[in-house]
Amino acid sequence: MYNSILKRIVPSEEEHGEILEIAKRIMGRIEKEGYNSVIVGSTARNTFIKGDRDIDIFVFFPDNTPRKEFEKKGVELGKKVLSGYSPIVHYAEHPYVRGVVDGFKVEIVPCYKVEKKIISAVDRSPLHNEYLKAAMKEGQKNEVRLLKQFLKGTRLYGADQKTHGFSGYLCELLILYYGDFKSALEAVAKWKLPIVLDFGKHDYSKFQEPIIFIDPVDSGRNVAAAVSQTNLEKFILRAREFLKKPSEEFFFPKKKELDLKKEVKGKNLIMLVFDYPKAIVEEIIWSQLEKLASSLKTQLELADFKVDRVKHWTDEKKKCAIVIELEEMEISERKKHAGPPVSLAKNAEEFRKSNKEAWVEGDRLYAWKKREFTSATKMLPSLLKKDLVPSHLETPVKKAKILVNEKTVSEKEALEDYFRE
Repeated sequence: MYNSILKRIVPSEEEHGEILEIAKRIMGRIEKEGYNSVIVGSTARNTFIKGDRDIDIFVFFPDNTPRKEFEKKGVELGKKVLSGYSPIVHYAEHPYVRGVVDGFKVEIVPCYKVEKKIISAVDRSPLHNEYLKAAMKEGQKNEVRLLKQFLKGTRLYGADQKTHGFSGYLCELLILYYGDFKSALEAVAKWKLPIVLDFGKHDYSKFQEPIIFIDPVDSGRNVAAAVSQTNLEKFILRAREFLKKPSEEFFFPKKKELDLKKEVKGKNLIMLVFDYPKAIVEEIIWSQLEKLASSLKTQLELADFKVDRVKHWTDEKKKCAIVIELEEMEISERKKHAGPPVSLAKNAEEFRKSNKEAWVEGDRLYAWKKREFTSATKMLPSLLKKDLVPSHLETPVKKAKILVNEKTVSEKEALEDYFRE
């Protein structure tokens, strides 16, 4: 089975050669501007999957370059060498430039030339390159590809704001740690949280994440910090399922048609739909959508609505959506409100004066308190007028549609994403 999968995911020599040729061409432009650069990532290490069209080129700056100058010159250089290839400035810890060259996504990322001491977060990437090239055996490259494709097939691949999953570098380290794909999955199936993986014996007490993998080139960094507990648990579950009944469908899942009307029936759903903000890069929007979804959930729960699940989505082009599933759409007009203990005479007297229907239960006074909102659908518009809407979403959210229950079926993509595991 593995050979069959590898035939579908191992790139041809021609494809790898095309990538290297494009990288060489762009690096030549960088050299003409007086800078040294290096291609990093899976394309440099030949652990990429067929069809992946990312080329990461890191440009070295002297380690004494002031940060503002470093960022300014890095962007200027990126725009210049990618002129003619639709350069766009993106942001991580600092700005970098992305363009599209012959169908390949090329990123020009400035970094400091360092040996050991990390100045900027991206300074590690060239060091990762050197480490993996020295440590990884030739036969392990396809093992990395198997793990990557397994994670892609189970929707767990990617350490970005959209996925909160496993990065390519983390996949490579997992194969180095366990030896091969099958051994890695056998170990994963037995994982008990928290997981701590380390090629040495470093202090990991400062890390609080559910999975910790100490970066072999920077012991102060957890490579797995982006992995959410939900996705970690999903990985463990999928590993067990695969080992019990191996199938290529884990790697290449068939898209199942969902009967959305059937899925919605009996549920209490509210969907917020609005336009994708213009000229804002997707990583920022994913982050702000996550923040808005979390804030809406918190505010609804503070108002005593029981929120079962919240999920955010965007097609990264035209639409954004937040789906909220509640236990009930409507709640009673009043709630039981705890007052002071009877033993606190003054407080108890004041509570009794302001709450004529107060009663004693156990050692404490209680009274009924009227809720501001009894309908979640009526409360949501008021929340969207508050400061909890992140900056880039403020304008489109003002024109948002609020869809309830069967009306949400009209937004097929967003709803399918909500119901798809």
